[in-house]
Amino acid sequence: MSILQLPRIHFRGQMSWDPIVTNNYPNFYNEDTAQPALTPSESMNQFRQAAIEAAKGGNWNPHGTHRSAFFDTSVTAVDLGQGPVTTDKLCGAPAVLNAMLVDLEPYGSCSSQLFFDTLRFGIDGGCRIVAPRNERFTARYINFNRNPFGFTAGGASVNWQTTFATAGLTINSHGSDVLHALQQALHEPDALGLVVAFNAYRTIYFDDPTLQNSKPPSIPVQNQREMLYQKLLAGGFQPNPARSLIVGTIGVWRKGEATHEPSDRALLPDANAKAFVATAHARIDRGHVNLDLSNSISETGAALIKQDLGTLQVVAVDAASEKEYQLASFNYPQYDRHAYEASAGIVSVPLNPALSAADLAHAELADWQLRSSKEGLLLSESATRIIPQSPNLYLDQGPAGNTKLQLYLHGKPVQKISDVTVYQVKTNLQTEELDIIGTQELKTNAQGELVISADASTGNVYGYLPLLGKNLPPPPDLKDGIDTQTYTYAYVRVLPADSATAALPPTWDNVYKNVLINWNAMAPCMDNWLDLANPVQVHNYASILQRLTDPKAFESYLFMPVTRDMTVGQRSLLNNFLKQALPHPADLVEKVSTRTVATATPAATPVSASTAPQQQPNGKPNFVELSRSLRNVDNE
Repeated sequence: MSILQLPRIHFRGQMSWDPIVTNNYPNFYNEDTAQPALTPSESMNQFRQAAIEAAKGGNWNPHGTHRSAFFDTSVTAVDLGQGPVTTDKLCGAPAVLNAMLVDLEPYGSCSSQLFFDTLRFGIDGGCRIVAPRNERFTARYINFNRNPFGFTAGGASVNWQTTFATAGLTINSHGSDVLHALQQALHEPDALGLVVAFNAYRTIYFDDPTLQNSKPPSIPVQNQREMLYQKLLAGGFQPNPARSLIVGTIGVWRKGEATHEPSDRALLPDANAKAFVATAHARIDRGHVNLDLSNSISETGAALIKQDLGTLQVVAVDAASEKEYQLASFNYPQYDRHAYEASAGIVSVPLNPALSAADLAHAELADWQLRSSKEGLLLSESATRIIPQSPNLYLDQGPAGNTKLQLYLHGKPVQKISDVTVYQVKTNLQTEELDIIGTQELKTNAQGELVISADASTGNVYGYLPLLGKNLPPPPDLKDGIDTQTYTYAYVRVLPADSATAALPPTWDNVYKNVLINWNAMAPCMDNWLDLANPVQVHNYASILQRLTDPKAFESYLFMPVTRDMTVGQRSLLNNFLKQALPHPADLVEKVSTRTVATATPAATPVSASTAPQQQPNGKPNFVELSRSLRNVDNE
């Protein structure tokens, strides 16, 4: 993770999260079949109403859009070797990211990703970076203990990372020293492009930072849920996004470095530590020890004052000789809230001048620790790591796919044959625990690569947990979930072939009942631009729908469905319908209600002239009228 090398650019601000969370619940959604839990006689409206009722019990965003975006976010400092500097011309430039937040495994918390098209820093005509997507952002090293005072998932913090290939980048320096340095660095032989990493923390829900977790839910929490419930009942589109603070860093992505997560030295929470500090990453660069503490040290309360652990020391420990090398130390002002926000949690400290060249050579081969003058040992290095190249893999039912992992030693890729015990895990819906559904004893190849054959024989969602060694037992607490602070992992989602759906005649009845009702029920936000229950509207937008559902557009921001769970059979039936002419479009409009279509048969209730969305001369819907017609859910 070369944000620990120079040059570095820091940014800070906020991010909104607006996912639909109805599919997090097995009673609403089956993640293996990729189908909402609609009963044969249940209408789309009844499903939506059930999701609204669930808002009283914790379904905090049944009207979400999945859109996630930076806001009030800008470049705050740059580092060219003298620490964070705020006078570079890039400082103050806006950071712009519009993305879709999607969990590969809707039931779990470890497979989040951000699909987007472009990330921008700066403005057109000025100093700027324009970075077209190379890979989606992936969430890693979830710190569930970051802010215990936070409400629901607001107590957690998450590292997000992705990379951008040099070939697609636009960098206009226009007098910015750091952008000029970045341009020069990208010409170095081992430079592949840019890496962007950010940490999201202090997430608030219902726009109320005072909410806290409790059992039973506190009166303020109950009040917020009730207010949301009443808004949803009143009709209209009622998204309820959560919002986080973020700090982030841009650096140079170099050969051998992982794409989606840090691959530097990993210092993990020590089992005997008296105080909890989450995983940090470290490396030596240009005479400095650099630590990424963006996800590591907790805040003590709503004022976000960092925990004071006293003086922190980075020590290399040679286990064979029991010799220690004091690499660097730093005090609280170098990792307090002000320092954290100024440098996005990266602490850069000069190497101990007393160390000789021989000492440094030994230290590079030893395991590192982070120690506190107040609490003692905090973090210990996990010297050997195996990191997935495809942490979230989607497959269609059929032949097995491959997920690849790379072996690292002290933060560098190593070419070595090593034993790996791989556990295949899956969420048990009855116990809500992780079950081990398979075990494999594998070896990396001579290049240190491990290729796992991912089973795609049936619709499924599962994870792989690789442990370095032969015949290793599973972690004792694995049933409670993967310890994201300790282990690397990869998830796989296999979408069913759904061949029976593909074989259906491409009638509107079949298309709606077997394809479109799924997202019409689950995603009320679709109503804002397209009535999925209206065959004429759907058909008029055939070319757009074909492009947005094309598997070639899977990584794009606008891919449909946002949840990435359309089966091959559903796509085939939809495309067959879109390619044919509608026999009697005017007659179809009269027979299809824009709000209620049962799964068993299309609704036969005509839409009144006063409520039906009017068509424009070109046959496409009048969006103003359409929007108005969808606001009163009770007028059906």
